[in-house]
Amino acid sequence: MVGGIILIVLIIMFILYILSVSGVLPGHFQILRGVGTEALAIGTSLYFICYAAEIFGMVMLYILLYRSWKAIQDSSARTTPGKAVGFLFIPFYNFYWIFQAWYGFAQDYNSYIERHAVTASKLNQGLFLAYCILSVCSAIPVIGYVALVPVIVIFVIIINATINAVNALPIDLPVETANQ
Repeated sequence: MVGGIILIVLIIMFILYILSVSGVLPGHFQILRGVGTEALAIGTSLYFICYAAEIFGMVMLYILLYRSWKAIQDSSARTTPGKAVGFLFIPFYNFYWIFQAWYGFAQDYNSYIERHAVTASKLNQGLFLAYCILSVCSAIPVIGYVALVPVIVIFVIIINATINAVNALPIDLPVETANQ
């Protein structure tokens, strides 16, 4: 489903690119009449590059989330790695699920290291909760602009903390795969 939507968006972007390079778009839209086809081609090309970078970043984020949940799988984990990532793609439900995927990960990670007596630092649950709240607030039109800078800063901090936390786990701990 998601792959089909991405394919449709890419096809539409490609058609718009061809129309702008061929000069059809500037001829039909009043606002584009003074813009040369070279400028439209450059702008559209930059748009493609930025969109590709955004897709790459999101894929890397979901891989990180999946592997993080996979690292703490035992009988007490609240969700599986597949659900942690997959339920974020369900419209409107993802506003709830982001709390389970990120804030729940911080809680489950801290419980995991206590249960298994791992000498690793605990994750700051407050930062993970703040990230979830600010992410949901960023979907609200006016509040989204205010939440943008703090959510980016906190995002960088929690991603770094998640990577360090998962890397601090010992490799030889038993991992149950019955929940997957």
